[in-house]
Amino acid sequence: MQGSKNAALPVLAASLMVPGVTTLTNCPDILDVACMCSLLEHVGAKVSRRKKTLTVDASGIVCHKLPREYVTRMRSSVVLAGPMLGRCREIAMTYPGGCVIGDRPIDMHIRALERLGVTFFDEQGILYARCGRLRGNTVVLPFPSVGATQNVVMAAALAEGITKIEGCAAEPEIVALCDFLNGAGARIQGGGSRRITVEGVKSLHESTYRVEADRIVAGTYLIGTLAAGGEVFLENAPAGQMESVLELTESMGAILRVCPDGIWVRAGGTVFSPKTVETGVYPAFPTDLQSPLLVALCRAQSQSSLTERIFNGRFAVAEELNKMGACIWVEQNRAVIQGKAALAGCHVTAKELRGGAALVLAGVCAKGGTVVSNRHFIDRGYEDIVRDLRGLGVDIDGEK
Repeated sequence: MQGSKNAALPVLAASLMVPGVTTLTNCPDILDVACMCSLLEHVGAKVSRRKKTLTVDASGIVCHKLPREYVTRMRSSVVLAGPMLGRCREIAMTYPGGCVIGDRPIDMHIRALERLGVTFFDEQGILYARCGRLRGNTVVLPFPSVGATQNVVMAAALAEGITKIEGCAAEPEIVALCDFLNGAGARIQGGGSRRITVEGVKSLHESTYRVEADRIVAGTYLIGTLAAGGEVFLENAPAGQMESVLELTESMGAILRVCPDGIWVRAGGTVFSPKTVETGVYPAFPTDLQSPLLVALCRAQSQSSLTERIFNGRFAVAEELNKMGACIWVEQNRAVIQGKAALAGCHVTAKELRGGAALVLAGVCAKGGTVVSNRHFIDRGYEDIVRDLRGLGVDIDGEK
């Protein structure tokens, strides 16, 4: 199983805090990681890759301005604010981009970093932030935002004094970031809980860190197996991070066996409707698997409803699935899926990362050929979805 996109990106951002070499093993070879590496190189870091290992030498940071062309491609670029402020005391960037999946304002990041002594101002669409030595404080997040939690943790790691962060996100990627930082000399307690305490240090040191397996990629292929049929072994899938996914798919008819080295999944022949599903903050069902789940719900034996609690505007894939014969009604943050859909292949268009992966899964389930345009969205988070599915016996082709 490839390394986690959502863990690798903040750890790469945090490597800027180290005035030396950081080595990441099992780092996924995906477009978002390539984009983050370009941002690191722009500010003066030296980045090299050898197979699954990335090396970042951030000893010579020379710039605090992030280029628009990369920042606007990827929402995760916002997590460079905390590391750059801790290391360089300033940063200038355009507002982050990425997938179009509803409103994702960065106000929470700004308010939280202001509590540590950062001053922000906007000048002709460029966001500037400056500070002296960051100062520890109490930060209360109004929503358990993963990105805001990561930004504050990274900034606080090099701040003067103690920072107490309340209302933190508890996703495994937060734990991964805290583990990486602690391995580089930070003093962080509580990663993975709603309260994190950070005792600031003057500097971090060189380290090596292994990126955990990607729970969202594993979940995509698990749900795809449930929808399309067959049997798959998800090697090194992090079952301990996937309890909500395992529970839901098992209730829908998947036959699962968790092993020390991965997860066996076999379709049971009938896809049962769970009736209602809601996404939520971890450990609830992840919003990143909402789109793939829609495909399985289209195959279920009766009607289902799926409510999106994290992002608005994340049902864009429903229109494309309906072109293939699905019957999905969307009203605000809720989708009703009729079930028993006889999907038929056609030309569909990926509009964002997870929706693109869902369309590929729908093509696997459909009768006839399916063409999915805009593969670049999918390649942001999946190393090679064509290679993976071909290895599972799917008749699939596509150039990267």
